[in-house]
Amino acid sequence: MRGLIAALAALVLMSAPSESKEIQVVNDPGGRILDRKVQIEIANRSNARIRIVGDYCNSSCTMLLGADDVCVSSETLFGFHGPFRVNRTKMTAEEFDKQSASLSTYYPRPIKNWFMSKARFAGPDEYLYVSGAYLIGLGVQECV
Repeated sequence: MRGLIAALAALVLMSAPSESKEIQVVNDPGGRILDRKVQIEIANRSNARIRIVGDYCNSSCTMLLGADDVCVSSETLFGFHGPFRVNRTKMTAEEFDKQSASLSTYYPRPIKNWFMSKARFAGPDEYLYVSGAYLIGLGVQECV
């Protein structure tokens, strides 16, 4: 259902006048990584700005920080965690490193470095939270 909604939103977005292309993300708990990759690709191809506002942006939502045009609210909390299998069985060290590196490609360099050194070690049922203000301090654009 979420994928269908994302596809419909993309169609609406692509038909909007170019000066109004904006995706507002509010209180997003995360979801499937593949869906998030598609959302980023659609936003980048249509030159849409992603505005991350609200109380939280967790899990795969944080991947949106790697979109071409993104801004965040200083008040939003971002919850990061490392990769995990859907069935939650333990990954090998090699698989964990590979999946961590793959996820980190969606983050701007300072966030990528922080993710690889700290956040990726948070398990699937825990988050390492940072504020939008912290991310703005690392160079992410603030929504005005």
